[in-house]
Amino acid sequence: MAAMLIYNFSVVLIFLTTSIVLAADLLQNSDFEHPHNIAPWVCNHCQASVVNTSYHGNRSLKVTNRHQIQSGLTQFFNVQGGKNLKCRAYIKVLNLPHGKMSVSVKLMSAISTHGRLHHSVIGLNRYVKPKNGWTEIGGDIPIPSGTSRIQIATQIDDPSVNYLLDYSSCQYIEQDPYWKTKANQRINNLRKGSLNISLASTHPSSGITVQIKQTKSKFAFGTAIKAPFITDSSYKAYQDFVYNNFEWAVTENALKWRLMEWTKSHINYAKGVDAVKVLKAHGMKVRGHNMFWGTTGHSPSWLDGMSSTELLQQMHTRVNGMVSHTGGLLEHWDVNNENIHGDYFEQKTGHSNITMEMFDWMHSLEPNVKLFLNDFAVVNTHLSTTAYKSQGKRFKDSGVPIYGMGVQSHFKTSHLDMDVLKYRLDKVAEVGLPIWITELSILDNNANDKATALDDVMTLYFSHPAVEGVLLWGFWDGGVFDKAIALATGSNVTPNAAGTKWMELFHQTFRTNESHSFNGSSFIHTRAFLGEHDLVIKQNGNIIHTETINLDQGGKAATVHLQGSGSSVHVSHVAFG
Repeated sequence: MAAMLIYNFSVVLIFLTTSIVLAADLLQNSDFEHPHNIAPWVCNHCQASVVNTSYHGNRSLKVTNRHQIQSGLTQFFNVQGGKNLKCRAYIKVLNLPHGKMSVSVKLMSAISTHGRLHHSVIGLNRYVKPKNGWTEIGGDIPIPSGTSRIQIATQIDDPSVNYLLDYSSCQYIEQDPYWKTKANQRINNLRKGSLNISLASTHPSSGITVQIKQTKSKFAFGTAIKAPFITDSSYKAYQDFVYNNFEWAVTENALKWRLMEWTKSHINYAKGVDAVKVLKAHGMKVRGHNMFWGTTGHSPSWLDGMSSTELLQQMHTRVNGMVSHTGGLLEHWDVNNENIHGDYFEQKTGHSNITMEMFDWMHSLEPNVKLFLNDFAVVNTHLSTTAYKSQGKRFKDSGVPIYGMGVQSHFKTSHLDMDVLKYRLDKVAEVGLPIWITELSILDNNANDKATALDDVMTLYFSHPAVEGVLLWGFWDGGVFDKAIALATGSNVTPNAAGTKWMELFHQTFRTNESHSFNGSSFIHTRAFLGEHDLVIKQNGNIIHTETINLDQGGKAATVHLQGSGSSVHVSHVAFG
Protein backbone atom coordinates (compact mmCIF):
# COMPACT_ATOMS: atom_id res chain seq x y z
CA MET A 1 0.00 0.00 0.00
CA ALA A 2 2.70 2.50 0.99
CA ALA A 3 4.71 1.86 -2.15
CA MET A 4 1.65 2.35 -4.34
CA LEU A 5 0.81 5.65 -2.64
CA ILE A 6 4.33 6.97 -3.06
CA TYR A 7 4.30 6.00 -6.72
CA ASN A 8 1.03 7.78 -7.43
CA PHE A 9 2.19 10.83 -5.43
CA SER A 10 5.38 11.08 -7.45
CA VAL A 11 3.57 10.83 -10.78
CA VAL A 12 1.17 13.63 -9.93
CA LEU A 13 3.90 15.95 -8.70
CA ILE A 14 5.97 15.48 -11.84
CA PHE A 15 2.90 15.88 -14.04
CA LEU A 16 1.67 19.05 -12.38
CA THR A 17 4.78 20.93 -11.37
CA THR A 18 8.34 19.72 -11.19
CA SER A 19 9.26 22.70 -9.00
CA ILE A 20 7.73 20.90 -6.03
CA VAL A 21 10.10 17.98 -6.46
CA LEU A 22 13.12 20.26 -6.59
CA ALA A 23 12.16 22.59 -3.73
CA ALA A 24 14.31 22.55 -0.60
CA ASP A 25 12.78 21.25 2.61
CA LEU A 26 12.86 23.53 5.63
CA LEU A 27 12.49 20.74 8.19
CA GLN A 28 15.43 18.73 9.49
CA ASN A 29 15.26 14.96 10.09
CA SER A 30 11.96 15.16 8.22
CA ASP A 31 11.83 11.45 7.42
CA PHE A 32 13.04 10.23 10.85
CA GLU A 33 15.66 7.90 9.38
CA HIS A 34 18.28 8.41 12.12
CA PRO A 35 18.17 5.18 14.17
CA HIS A 36 18.57 6.77 17.61
CA ASN A 37 18.15 10.55 17.44
CA ILE A 38 14.89 12.47 16.94
CA ALA A 39 16.52 15.94 17.09
CA PRO A 40 15.67 18.66 16.24
CA TRP A 41 12.17 17.31 16.90
CA VAL A 42 10.97 17.59 20.50
CA CYS A 43 8.17 15.57 22.05
CA ASN A 44 6.26 18.15 24.08
CA HIS A 45 4.86 16.53 27.27
CA CYS A 46 5.07 13.10 25.68
CA GLN A 47 7.52 10.33 24.83
CA ALA A 48 8.91 9.68 21.34
CA SER A 49 10.96 6.78 20.05
CA VAL A 50 12.27 5.70 16.66
CA VAL A 51 10.57 2.51 15.42
CA ASN A 52 11.24 0.26 12.46
CA THR A 53 7.88 0.70 10.75
CA SER A 54 7.14 3.48 8.32
CA TYR A 55 5.10 5.08 5.59
CA HIS A 56 8.30 6.06 3.73
CA GLY A 57 11.83 4.80 4.17
CA ASN A 58 12.61 2.48 7.07
CA ARG A 59 11.64 4.33 10.24
CA SER A 60 9.08 6.59 11.85
CA LEU A 61 8.55 8.20 15.25
CA LYS A 62 6.19 6.65 17.77
CA VAL A 63 4.53 9.09 20.20
CA THR A 64 3.13 7.80 23.51
CA ASN A 65 2.47 8.97 27.08
CA ARG A 66 0.79 12.17 26.00
CA HIS A 67 -0.36 14.24 28.97
CA GLN A 68 -2.66 16.76 27.24
CA ILE A 69 -4.28 17.53 23.91
CA GLN A 70 -1.34 19.76 22.91
CA SER A 71 1.19 17.01 23.64
CA GLY A 72 2.99 15.94 20.48
CA LEU A 73 5.96 16.32 18.19
CA THR A 74 7.19 19.82 17.45
CA GLN A 75 10.06 21.49 15.61
CA PHE A 76 11.33 25.07 15.24
CA PHE A 77 12.86 26.25 11.98
CA ASN A 78 13.85 29.46 10.19
CA VAL A 79 11.62 31.02 7.54
CA GLN A 80 11.39 34.08 5.30
CA GLY A 81 8.51 36.43 6.00
CA GLY A 82 6.15 37.31 3.19
CA LYS A 83 6.10 33.83 1.70
CA ASN A 84 3.53 31.04 1.77
CA LEU A 85 4.43 27.76 3.42
CA LYS A 86 3.03 24.28 2.69
CA CYS A 87 3.53 21.53 5.26
CA ARG A 88 2.56 17.88 5.45
CA ALA A 89 3.24 14.70 7.38
CA TYR A 90 1.83 11.19 7.50
CA ILE A 91 0.23 10.02 10.72
CA LYS A 92 -0.96 6.60 11.83
CA VAL A 93 -3.31 6.63 14.82
CA LEU A 94 -2.72 3.53 16.98
CA ASN A 95 -5.77 3.58 19.23
CA LEU A 96 -9.05 5.37 19.86
CA PRO A 97 -10.54 6.79 23.05
CA HIS A 98 -13.32 4.65 24.50
CA GLY A 99 -16.59 5.08 22.62
CA LYS A 100 -15.17 7.13 19.76
CA MET A 101 -15.10 6.27 16.05
CA SER A 102 -12.31 8.69 15.18
CA VAL A 103 -10.13 11.51 16.46
CA SER A 104 -9.47 15.00 15.20
CA VAL A 105 -5.87 15.72 14.13
CA LYS A 106 -4.36 19.15 13.54
CA LEU A 107 -1.05 20.34 12.21
CA MET A 108 -0.46 23.56 14.15
CA SER A 109 1.87 26.52 13.81
CA ALA A 110 3.19 29.09 16.24
CA ILE A 111 4.57 32.23 14.60
CA SER A 112 6.31 35.09 16.38
CA THR A 113 6.10 38.34 14.43
CA HIS A 114 7.39 41.62 15.84
CA GLY A 115 7.34 40.13 19.32
CA ARG A 116 3.76 38.83 19.14
CA LEU A 117 3.04 35.09 19.18
CA HIS A 118 0.26 33.84 16.94
CA HIS A 119 -1.07 30.26 16.87
CA SER A 120 -2.92 28.96 13.83
CA VAL A 121 -4.08 25.70 12.31
CA ILE A 122 -2.18 24.67 9.18
CA GLY A 123 -4.50 21.79 8.43
CA LEU A 124 -7.32 19.88 10.10
CA ASN A 125 -8.61 16.34 9.63
CA ARG A 126 -11.65 15.78 11.86
CA TYR A 127 -12.05 12.05 11.33
CA VAL A 128 -8.84 10.02 11.55
CA LYS A 129 -9.18 6.31 12.39
CA PRO A 130 -6.63 3.55 13.07
CA LYS A 131 -8.13 1.32 10.37
CA ASN A 132 -7.40 4.00 7.76
CA GLY A 133 -3.68 3.38 8.26
CA TRP A 134 -1.27 6.13 7.22
CA THR A 135 -3.12 9.40 6.66
CA GLU A 136 -1.66 12.59 5.24
CA ILE A 137 -2.19 15.72 7.34
CA GLY A 138 -1.19 19.28 6.52
CA GLY A 139 -2.01 22.42 4.62
CA ASP A 140 -0.59 25.86 3.91
CA ILE A 141 -0.21 29.17 5.74
CA PRO A 142 1.03 32.67 4.90
CA ILE A 143 4.15 33.77 6.79
CA PRO A 144 3.71 37.39 7.87
CA SER A 145 6.41 39.89 6.97
CA GLY A 146 8.84 40.32 9.83
CA THR A 147 8.75 36.63 10.75
CA SER A 148 12.03 34.73 10.87
CA ARG A 149 11.18 31.60 12.87
CA ILE A 150 8.22 29.26 13.12
CA GLN A 151 7.20 26.24 15.15
CA ILE A 152 5.01 23.40 13.86
CA ALA A 153 3.36 20.75 16.01
CA THR A 154 0.97 17.83 15.78
CA GLN A 155 -2.15 17.89 17.95
CA ILE A 156 -4.78 15.21 18.59
CA ASP A 157 -7.98 15.99 20.46
CA ASP A 158 -7.55 13.27 23.09
CA PRO A 159 -4.31 12.71 25.08
CA SER A 160 -4.92 8.96 25.38
CA VAL A 161 -4.21 8.49 21.66
CA ASN A 162 -0.79 7.20 20.58
CA TYR A 163 0.45 7.60 17.03
CA LEU A 164 3.23 7.20 14.48
CA LEU A 165 4.52 10.12 12.41
CA ASP A 166 6.56 9.94 9.20
CA TYR A 167 7.53 11.64 5.94
CA SER A 168 7.11 15.25 7.07
CA SER A 169 7.89 18.29 4.97
CA CYS A 170 7.64 22.09 4.96
CA GLN A 171 8.43 23.99 1.77
CA TYR A 172 7.69 27.37 0.25
CA ILE A 173 4.95 27.67 -2.33
CA GLU A 174 6.86 29.14 -5.22
CA GLN A 175 5.58 32.40 -6.67
CA ASP A 176 5.15 32.35 -10.43
CA PRO A 177 4.60 35.74 -12.11
CA TYR A 178 4.00 33.89 -15.40
CA TRP A 179 1.27 31.59 -14.09
CA LYS A 180 -1.35 32.92 -16.50
CA THR A 181 0.86 32.58 -19.57
CA LYS A 182 1.53 28.98 -18.59
CA ALA A 183 -2.16 28.39 -17.91
CA ASN A 184 -3.08 29.61 -21.40
CA GLN A 185 -0.44 27.32 -22.88
CA ARG A 186 -1.99 24.39 -21.03
CA ILE A 187 -5.43 25.42 -22.29
CA ASN A 188 -4.19 25.31 -25.86
CA ASN A 189 -2.72 21.85 -25.33
CA LEU A 190 -5.44 20.30 -23.15
CA ARG A 191 -8.69 21.88 -24.28
CA LYS A 192 -8.20 21.97 -28.04
CA GLY A 193 -7.92 19.35 -30.76
CA SER A 194 -6.58 19.44 -34.29
CA LEU A 195 -9.12 19.91 -37.05
CA ASN A 196 -8.11 19.28 -40.67
CA ILE A 197 -10.58 20.09 -43.44
CA SER A 198 -9.91 19.14 -47.07
CA LEU A 199 -11.78 19.89 -50.28
CA ALA A 200 -12.34 17.19 -52.87
CA SER A 201 -13.71 18.50 -56.16
CA THR A 202 -13.66 17.45 -59.79
CA HIS A 203 -13.72 21.06 -60.88
CA PRO A 204 -11.89 24.13 -59.61
CA SER A 205 -14.05 26.08 -57.24
CA SER A 206 -13.79 29.59 -55.86
CA GLY A 207 -15.34 31.49 -52.99
CA ILE A 208 -15.50 28.39 -50.75
CA THR A 209 -15.23 29.10 -47.03
CA VAL A 210 -15.90 27.12 -43.89
CA GLN A 211 -17.17 28.49 -40.59
CA ILE A 212 -16.30 26.39 -37.53
CA LYS A 213 -19.02 27.23 -35.03
CA GLN A 214 -18.95 25.51 -31.64
CA THR A 215 -22.38 24.56 -30.32
CA LYS A 216 -21.46 22.58 -27.19
CA SER A 217 -18.36 22.36 -25.03
CA LYS A 218 -16.80 19.17 -23.73
CA PHE A 219 -15.81 21.12 -20.60
CA ALA A 220 -18.83 21.79 -18.40
CA PHE A 221 -19.90 25.41 -17.87
CA GLY A 222 -22.87 25.55 -15.51
CA THR A 223 -24.75 27.12 -12.64
CA ALA A 224 -26.92 26.34 -9.67
CA ILE A 225 -30.57 27.25 -10.24
CA LYS A 226 -33.61 27.90 -8.10
CA ALA A 227 -36.16 25.27 -9.14
CA PRO A 228 -39.23 27.59 -9.04
CA PHE A 229 -37.45 30.12 -11.27
CA ILE A 230 -37.11 27.45 -13.95
CA THR A 231 -40.70 26.20 -13.87
CA ASP A 232 -42.49 29.56 -13.36
CA SER A 233 -43.02 31.42 -16.66
CA SER A 234 -42.87 34.80 -14.90
CA TYR A 235 -39.10 34.33 -14.56
CA LYS A 236 -38.45 34.33 -18.29
CA ALA A 237 -35.45 36.71 -18.07
CA TYR A 238 -33.84 34.38 -15.53
CA GLN A 239 -34.55 31.34 -17.71
CA ASP A 240 -33.17 33.02 -20.83
CA PHE A 241 -29.94 33.86 -19.01
CA VAL A 242 -29.59 30.22 -17.93
CA TYR A 243 -30.21 28.75 -21.37
CA ASN A 244 -28.05 31.30 -23.18
CA ASN A 245 -25.00 31.21 -20.92
CA PHE A 246 -24.72 27.72 -19.42
CA GLU A 247 -24.82 24.12 -20.57
CA TRP A 248 -25.01 22.43 -17.16
CA ALA A 249 -27.18 23.08 -14.11
CA VAL A 250 -27.69 21.86 -10.56
CA THR A 251 -30.73 22.43 -8.37
CA GLU A 252 -29.55 24.44 -5.40
CA ASN A 253 -31.98 23.07 -2.79
CA ALA A 254 -34.89 21.22 -4.35
CA LEU A 255 -33.38 17.71 -4.22
CA LYS A 256 -32.06 17.91 -0.64
CA TRP A 257 -33.65 15.39 1.70
CA ARG A 258 -34.49 17.72 4.60
CA LEU A 259 -36.22 20.23 2.32
CA MET A 260 -38.03 17.56 0.30
CA GLU A 261 -39.31 15.62 3.30
CA TRP A 262 -39.71 18.08 6.15
CA THR A 263 -42.38 15.78 7.57
CA LYS A 264 -41.85 12.03 7.44
CA SER A 265 -43.46 10.36 4.39
CA HIS A 266 -44.63 13.69 2.94
CA ILE A 267 -42.15 13.98 0.08
CA ASN A 268 -42.15 16.77 -2.48
CA TYR A 269 -40.56 15.20 -5.54
CA ALA A 270 -42.29 17.50 -8.02
CA LYS A 271 -40.50 20.74 -7.14
CA GLY A 272 -37.03 19.47 -8.03
CA VAL A 273 -37.84 16.80 -10.59
CA ASP A 274 -40.08 19.08 -12.64
CA ALA A 275 -37.27 21.65 -12.84
CA VAL A 276 -34.80 18.97 -13.90
CA LYS A 277 -37.14 17.85 -16.68
CA VAL A 278 -37.51 21.42 -17.96
CA LEU A 279 -33.74 21.88 -17.96
CA LYS A 280 -33.30 18.60 -19.84
CA ALA A 281 -35.92 19.67 -22.38
CA HIS A 282 -33.76 22.72 -23.09
CA GLY A 283 -30.72 20.53 -23.80
CA MET A 284 -28.97 21.03 -20.48
CA LYS A 285 -27.19 18.39 -18.40
CA VAL A 286 -28.00 18.30 -14.69
CA ARG A 287 -26.15 17.30 -11.52
CA GLY A 288 -27.97 15.84 -8.52
CA HIS A 289 -27.29 17.69 -5.26
CA ASN A 290 -27.44 16.00 -2.83
CA MET A 291 -28.60 12.54 -1.74
CA PHE A 292 -27.42 12.90 1.88
CA TRP A 293 -25.97 15.75 3.91
CA GLY A 294 -24.39 14.80 7.22
CA THR A 295 -23.38 18.16 8.70
CA THR A 296 -25.34 19.58 11.63
CA GLY A 297 -28.90 20.63 10.85
CA HIS A 298 -29.05 19.41 7.25
CA SER A 299 -30.79 16.06 7.64
CA PRO A 300 -34.50 15.61 8.42
CA SER A 301 -34.98 16.24 12.13
CA TRP A 302 -37.39 13.31 12.41
CA LEU A 303 -34.44 10.95 11.89
CA ASP A 304 -32.83 11.95 15.18
CA GLY A 305 -34.59 9.57 17.53
CA MET A 306 -34.38 6.49 15.34
CA SER A 307 -32.39 3.34 16.01
CA SER A 308 -29.61 2.38 13.67
CA THR A 309 -31.83 -0.19 11.97
CA GLU A 310 -34.67 2.28 11.49
CA LEU A 311 -32.34 4.95 10.15
CA LEU A 312 -30.74 2.58 7.67
CA GLN A 313 -34.19 1.61 6.44
CA GLN A 314 -35.11 5.27 5.92
CA MET A 315 -31.83 5.90 4.10
CA HIS A 316 -32.53 3.05 1.68
CA THR A 317 -36.05 4.40 1.17
CA ARG A 318 -34.56 7.80 0.37
CA VAL A 319 -32.18 6.38 -2.25
CA ASN A 320 -34.77 4.11 -3.84
CA GLY A 321 -37.37 6.88 -3.99
CA MET A 322 -35.00 9.43 -5.50
CA VAL A 323 -33.65 7.07 -8.14
CA SER A 324 -37.18 5.99 -9.09
CA HIS A 325 -38.06 9.62 -9.80
CA THR A 326 -34.77 10.87 -11.31
CA GLY A 327 -33.56 7.76 -13.12
CA GLY A 328 -32.12 8.70 -16.51
CA LEU A 329 -32.35 12.44 -15.80
CA LEU A 330 -29.13 13.17 -13.88
CA GLU A 331 -25.48 12.94 -14.88
CA HIS A 332 -24.04 13.13 -11.35
CA TRP A 333 -24.93 12.79 -7.68
CA ASP A 334 -23.20 14.37 -4.70
CA VAL A 335 -23.57 11.39 -2.38
CA ASN A 336 -22.98 12.63 1.19
CA ASN A 337 -22.39 16.35 1.10
CA GLU A 338 -19.51 17.84 3.12
CA ASN A 339 -18.58 14.54 4.74
CA ILE A 340 -15.20 15.76 6.05
CA HIS A 341 -17.14 18.34 8.06
CA GLY A 342 -20.00 16.21 9.39
CA ASP A 343 -20.46 12.57 10.42
CA TYR A 344 -24.16 12.50 11.34
CA PHE A 345 -24.84 9.24 9.50
CA GLU A 346 -21.69 7.56 10.78
CA GLN A 347 -22.61 8.38 14.36
CA LYS A 348 -26.32 7.57 14.10
CA THR A 349 -25.91 4.25 12.25
CA GLY A 350 -22.75 3.13 14.02
CA HIS A 351 -21.26 2.36 10.59
CA SER A 352 -17.92 4.16 10.36
CA ASN A 353 -17.86 3.56 6.58
CA ILE A 354 -21.53 4.38 5.93
CA THR A 355 -20.63 6.96 3.26
CA MET A 356 -18.79 4.29 1.30
CA GLU A 357 -21.92 2.13 1.63
CA MET A 358 -24.03 4.98 0.25
CA PHE A 359 -21.88 4.99 -2.88
CA ASP A 360 -22.42 1.24 -3.29
CA TRP A 361 -26.21 1.52 -2.86
CA MET A 362 -26.50 4.29 -5.43
CA HIS A 363 -24.15 2.71 -7.93
CA SER A 364 -26.04 -0.60 -7.81
CA LEU A 365 -29.32 1.16 -8.67
CA GLU A 366 -27.98 3.50 -11.38
CA PRO A 367 -24.47 2.46 -12.49
CA ASN A 368 -24.23 5.05 -15.28
CA VAL A 369 -24.56 8.04 -12.94
CA LYS A 370 -21.22 9.44 -11.79
CA LEU A 371 -20.89 9.69 -8.02
CA PHE A 372 -19.01 12.42 -6.15
CA LEU A 373 -17.73 13.55 -2.82
CA ASN A 374 -18.36 17.29 -2.42
CA ASP A 375 -16.86 19.62 0.17
CA PHE A 376 -15.89 23.15 1.21
CA ALA A 377 -12.79 24.84 2.68
CA VAL A 378 -10.74 22.90 0.14
CA VAL A 379 -9.35 25.57 -2.21
CA ASN A 380 -10.73 28.81 -0.77
CA THR A 381 -8.94 28.14 2.54
CA HIS A 382 -6.10 25.91 3.71
CA LEU A 383 -7.91 24.06 6.49
CA SER A 384 -9.34 21.04 4.65
CA THR A 385 -7.31 20.70 1.45
CA THR A 386 -5.17 17.81 2.65
CA ALA A 387 -7.98 16.17 4.62
CA TYR A 388 -10.11 16.10 1.45
CA LYS A 389 -7.25 14.68 -0.59
CA SER A 390 -6.80 11.97 2.05
CA GLN A 391 -10.49 11.08 2.00
CA GLY A 392 -10.62 10.89 -1.78
CA LYS A 393 -7.50 8.71 -1.88
CA ARG A 394 -8.96 6.37 0.73
CA PHE A 395 -12.23 6.01 -1.20
CA LYS A 396 -10.43 5.38 -4.48
CA ASP A 397 -8.00 2.85 -2.99
CA SER A 398 -10.88 1.04 -1.24
CA GLY A 399 -12.65 0.37 -4.54
CA VAL A 400 -15.60 2.66 -3.81
CA PRO A 401 -17.48 3.48 -7.06
CA ILE A 402 -16.50 7.14 -6.89
CA TYR A 403 -16.03 9.12 -10.10
CA GLY A 404 -14.83 12.49 -8.92
CA MET A 405 -14.04 15.13 -6.33
CA GLY A 406 -16.47 18.02 -6.00
CA VAL A 407 -14.73 21.22 -4.88
CA GLN A 408 -17.11 23.97 -3.78
CA SER A 409 -14.89 27.03 -4.25
CA HIS A 410 -16.64 29.84 -2.33
CA PHE A 411 -14.20 32.77 -2.31
CA LYS A 412 -14.84 35.55 0.20
CA THR A 413 -12.73 38.09 -1.67
CA SER A 414 -11.59 39.00 -5.17
CA HIS A 415 -8.01 39.32 -4.01
CA LEU A 416 -6.69 35.81 -4.51
CA ASP A 417 -3.22 34.30 -4.43
CA MET A 418 -3.20 32.24 -7.61
CA ASP A 419 -0.03 30.33 -6.67
CA VAL A 420 -1.67 29.14 -3.45
CA LEU A 421 -4.89 28.30 -5.28
CA LYS A 422 -2.98 26.21 -7.80
CA TYR A 423 -1.13 24.40 -4.99
CA ARG A 424 -4.44 23.46 -3.35
CA LEU A 425 -5.94 22.34 -6.64
CA ASP A 426 -2.85 20.25 -7.36
CA LYS A 427 -3.13 18.68 -3.91
CA VAL A 428 -6.69 17.51 -4.58
CA ALA A 429 -5.57 16.26 -8.00
CA GLU A 430 -3.11 13.90 -6.29
CA VAL A 431 -6.13 11.67 -5.61
CA GLY A 432 -6.07 10.75 -9.29
CA LEU A 433 -9.80 11.40 -9.86
CA PRO A 434 -11.51 14.06 -11.98
CA ILE A 435 -12.28 17.35 -10.22
CA TRP A 436 -15.47 19.32 -10.68
CA ILE A 437 -15.78 22.86 -9.33
CA THR A 438 -19.34 22.50 -8.05
CA GLU A 439 -20.14 25.79 -6.29
CA LEU A 440 -18.02 28.69 -7.52
CA SER A 441 -18.77 32.08 -6.01
CA ILE A 442 -16.70 35.23 -5.54
CA LEU A 443 -17.92 37.61 -2.85
CA ASP A 444 -17.25 41.23 -3.78
CA ASN A 445 -19.58 44.22 -4.14
CA ASN A 446 -17.15 45.69 -6.68
CA ALA A 447 -18.22 43.99 -9.92
CA ASN A 448 -15.06 45.05 -11.75
CA ASP A 449 -12.79 43.44 -9.16
CA LYS A 450 -15.02 40.39 -9.20
CA ALA A 451 -14.72 40.22 -13.00
CA THR A 452 -10.92 40.28 -12.80
CA ALA A 453 -10.92 37.51 -10.20
CA LEU A 454 -13.40 35.47 -12.24
CA ASP A 455 -11.15 35.71 -15.28
CA ASP A 456 -8.15 34.52 -13.24
CA VAL A 457 -9.98 31.70 -11.48
CA MET A 458 -11.65 30.41 -14.64
CA THR A 459 -8.36 30.53 -16.54
CA LEU A 460 -6.68 28.44 -13.84
CA TYR A 461 -9.55 25.96 -13.56
CA PHE A 462 -9.95 25.60 -17.34
CA SER A 463 -6.20 25.00 -17.66
CA HIS A 464 -5.97 22.30 -15.01
CA PRO A 465 -5.80 18.75 -16.41
CA ALA A 466 -7.89 17.27 -13.58
CA VAL A 467 -10.77 19.77 -13.80
CA GLU A 468 -13.66 18.72 -16.05
CA GLY A 469 -16.19 21.43 -15.30
CA VAL A 470 -17.13 24.55 -13.34
CA LEU A 471 -20.58 25.39 -11.99
CA LEU A 472 -21.38 28.74 -10.42
CA TRP A 473 -23.39 28.73 -7.19
CA GLY A 474 -26.02 30.98 -8.74
CA PHE A 475 -25.69 34.21 -10.70
CA TRP A 476 -28.71 36.53 -10.15
CA ASP A 477 -29.01 38.90 -7.21
CA GLY A 478 -32.65 37.84 -6.89
CA GLY A 479 -31.67 34.23 -6.15
CA VAL A 480 -28.29 33.89 -4.45
CA PHE A 481 -27.19 33.48 -0.82
CA ASP A 482 -25.45 36.88 -0.91
CA LYS A 483 -26.01 39.63 -3.48
CA ALA A 484 -22.27 40.34 -3.51
CA ILE A 485 -21.67 37.14 -5.53
CA ALA A 486 -24.15 38.12 -8.27
CA LEU A 487 -23.21 38.28 -11.93
CA ALA A 488 -26.55 39.73 -12.99
CA THR A 489 -28.96 42.12 -11.31
CA GLY A 490 -32.48 43.50 -11.43
CA SER A 491 -35.75 42.26 -12.88
CA ASN A 492 -34.26 42.07 -16.37
CA VAL A 493 -31.35 39.94 -15.11
CA THR A 494 -28.83 42.40 -16.51
CA PRO A 495 -25.19 41.26 -16.40
CA ASN A 496 -22.81 43.37 -14.36
CA ALA A 497 -19.08 43.52 -15.15
CA ALA A 498 -18.55 40.03 -13.72
CA GLY A 499 -21.52 38.68 -15.66
CA THR A 500 -20.18 40.24 -18.85
CA LYS A 501 -16.84 38.57 -18.13
CA TRP A 502 -18.53 35.17 -17.74
CA MET A 503 -20.36 35.66 -21.04
CA GLU A 504 -17.10 36.64 -22.73
CA LEU A 505 -15.35 33.55 -21.40
CA PHE A 506 -18.20 31.20 -22.27
CA HIS A 507 -19.06 32.56 -25.71
CA GLN A 508 -15.67 33.78 -26.95
CA THR A 509 -12.50 33.07 -24.97
CA PHE A 510 -13.16 29.36 -24.36
CA ARG A 511 -15.23 28.70 -27.49
CA THR A 512 -14.44 28.36 -31.16
CA ASN A 513 -16.18 30.45 -33.81
CA GLU A 514 -13.92 31.13 -36.75
CA SER A 515 -14.06 31.23 -40.52
CA HIS A 516 -11.46 30.13 -43.06
CA SER A 517 -11.21 30.65 -46.79
CA PHE A 518 -9.67 28.01 -48.98
CA ASN A 519 -8.37 30.70 -51.39
CA GLY A 520 -7.42 28.25 -54.10
CA SER A 521 -6.06 25.76 -51.58
CA SER A 522 -7.72 22.44 -50.84
CA PHE A 523 -6.65 22.14 -47.17
CA ILE A 524 -7.21 23.99 -43.88
CA HIS A 525 -5.65 23.17 -40.51
CA THR A 526 -6.69 24.71 -37.20
CA ARG A 527 -7.08 23.88 -33.53
CA ALA A 528 -10.54 24.17 -31.99
CA PHE A 529 -11.93 23.77 -28.50
CA LEU A 530 -13.17 20.27 -27.74
CA GLY A 531 -16.87 19.63 -28.10
CA GLU A 532 -19.57 19.76 -30.74
CA HIS A 533 -19.22 22.01 -33.76
CA ASP A 534 -21.12 22.91 -36.91
CA LEU A 535 -19.00 23.06 -40.04
CA VAL A 536 -20.84 25.60 -42.17
CA ILE A 537 -19.70 25.38 -45.80
CA LYS A 538 -20.36 28.51 -47.86
CA GLN A 539 -19.84 29.65 -51.42
CA ASN A 540 -19.59 33.38 -51.87
CA GLY A 541 -21.19 33.82 -48.45
CA ASN A 542 -24.15 31.55 -49.13
CA ILE A 543 -24.55 28.41 -47.02
CA ILE A 544 -24.41 25.27 -49.16
CA HIS A 545 -24.00 22.67 -46.39
CA THR A 546 -23.84 22.26 -42.59
CA GLU A 547 -22.17 19.27 -40.98
CA THR A 548 -22.09 18.54 -37.24
CA ILE A 549 -18.91 17.05 -35.78
CA ASN A 550 -17.70 16.13 -32.32
CA LEU A 551 -14.07 17.08 -31.73
CA ASP A 552 -12.08 15.23 -29.08
CA GLN A 553 -8.42 15.31 -28.18
CA GLY A 554 -7.60 12.80 -30.89
CA GLY A 555 -8.53 15.44 -33.46
CA LYS A 556 -10.68 15.15 -36.56
CA ALA A 557 -10.06 15.06 -40.31
CA ALA A 558 -12.93 15.93 -42.62
CA THR A 559 -13.00 15.80 -46.40
CA VAL A 560 -15.72 17.90 -48.05
CA HIS A 561 -16.72 16.42 -51.40
CA LEU A 562 -17.95 19.06 -53.84
CA GLN A 563 -19.86 18.50 -57.04
CA GLY A 564 -20.77 20.89 -59.79
CA SER A 565 -19.02 24.03 -60.85
CA GLY A 566 -19.45 27.76 -60.88
CA SER A 567 -22.53 28.90 -58.96
CA SER A 568 -24.07 25.40 -58.89
CA VAL A 569 -21.48 23.88 -56.56
CA HIS A 570 -22.97 21.72 -53.81
CA VAL A 571 -21.67 19.30 -51.18
CA SER A 572 -22.39 15.67 -51.98
CA HIS A 573 -21.09 14.37 -48.65
CA VAL A 574 -18.46 14.87 -45.92
CA ALA A 575 -16.12 11.98 -45.14
CA PHE A 576 -14.20 11.55 -41.90
CA GLY A 577 -10.99 9.71 -41.22
